Amino acid sequence: MRKILFALLICFVAGCTHGGIRLPDLDTPLTELQKAVVDSLPLGKRAVSPNGREFFSEYFVVVQNQARPATRAPMRYYAHVYVLGDRRPYVIEGLVRKQVLEKGGSPEGDYSDSGVDDRLTKVLMRKIKAALSKRREDRNIIDDFRVF
Repeated sequence: MRKILFALLICFVAGCTHGGIRLPDLDTPLTELQKAVVDSLPLGKRAVSPNGREFFSEYFVVVQNQARPATRAPMRYYAHVYVLGDRRPYVIEGLVRKQVLEKGGSPEGDYSDSGVDDRLTKVLMRKIKAALSKRREDRNIIDDFRVF
């Protein structure tokens, strides 16, 4: 009986996770993090939460390793990125969700969620990490200037 309860508990806890990848301990200003995330989203941002900490990309499909707009595609993706923490160091968590067009849906298209694409999530998070490291190198000279 205990083994069954333990297995159910593990399944419940595993089902509650987002499935995303995290970039922890980012000691970067929030505005720089937000700009790096927006610049890294495939095809740009579709929506941002009111507090500016949750980002959604436009819907896209992958053709020859390039993101293209998804217009009535049978399968499409979108990126969902969170900036977690109320002050430094921040954590960025991201994932790329897959959606499948339902048969017999409305003309606009009814899509159902089909899980997380781990490969595309890794690509997105590498792109965000690269954008953050590039920003560190390209800081304004005034930011690096020391009076004393």
